[in-house]
Amino acid sequence: MMKKLITAAIAASALTVAVPAMAQSYSYLSSRTSDLDQRIDTGVADGSLTSGEASVLRARLHDVERLQDRYQDDGMTGWQQRALDRRYDDLSAQLYSMRHNTEYRYRRWHDDDVW
Repeated sequence: MMKKLITAAIAASALTVAVPAMAQSYSYLSSRTSDLDQRIDTGVADGSLTSGEASVLRARLHDVERLQDRYQDDGMTGWQQRALDRRYDDLSAQLYSMRHNTEYRYRRWHDDDVW
């Protein structure tokens, strides 16, 4: 009887710790999505991204969002959260690279003026 009570108490305490941690990870991942979407909008607005580049980035962002939804529907595990984090990191790095690739942008905008 005592072992069952202890086991139940441990299970309940583990659940009370896990639920807020899972909720926190979901909101963290959602904020990453919002941040990347805002950075894409900013890139289009300031001219550092073309609409085509923005479309590619948004499609990749939506792919990650769909994967996140699928993971959350099944109950996201730690390795799935880390995998999503890596995907968001990769997308963030790609966005940065596209927005700051001045040599490419110079050639693209000035090719017609060269000869």
